[in-house]
Amino acid sequence: MLMLVGCHHNKQQSVISKNKQRWNQETKKAEVKKSPSFGMMDYSNEPLTWHKFKKQNDSIILGTVIDYKKNKNQTMFPTTSVQVKVDKVLAGKKFSKYITTVFPSGFGYEDKIETNIEGNNADGISHKEYLYQKKSFPLPKIGSKFVTGIVKDQGKYQVSAPLFNFWTFNKGQLKLNNLDIRNIENDEKVDQLRDLTEFLNCKLNSSHNK
Repeated sequence: MLMLVGCHHNKQQSVISKNKQRWNQETKKAEVKKSPSFGMMDYSNEPLTWHKFKKQNDSIILGTVIDYKKNKNQTMFPTTSVQVKVDKVLAGKKFSKYITTVFPSGFGYEDKIETNIEGNNADGISHKEYLYQKKSFPLPKIGSKFVTGIVKDQGKYQVSAPLFNFWTFNKGQLKLNNLDIRNIENDEKVDQLRDLTEFLNCKLNSSHNK
């Protein structure tokens, strides 16, 4: 049994390594555009406590990013399709071992009206693709683990609040993925998110030690 588990783990790591190499090649060739954060202070309906976090999601999961896929012909607010391995359901309904959802960052097109040397509008509009990077949601690396809330709507899995209720690991501890929020001080609601982060770390640590 141990050998079978080991073989399965090695196969998954091989798949992740190949996916990471392919995705890195795609992103390496892309022109990067820093995209400003949006909605950062809109906490009106976002869960800030464990009780509300559970209530507003079908499941809270510990997952692993297995692969990314570029979504085509996107403008304005690009997303990236992601295959996720559900390592553990921390609360709520059980899901399939593998699910596909989207993260709010990635490749998108920007339409620009081209101008001639006199500054007048030229014929045509450029339709150029960029890799948008947001401090409010940096894409986790393929192979990395995260915690978030998932809702299932019309057969599709959705991350319910990616700008607020999404955590990645840094040196073995969960950290808010939103880099803007990490830097905010003396804010009551951000402090609540930090308390929720600490609660999740304790929950994962106690589960791991059982």
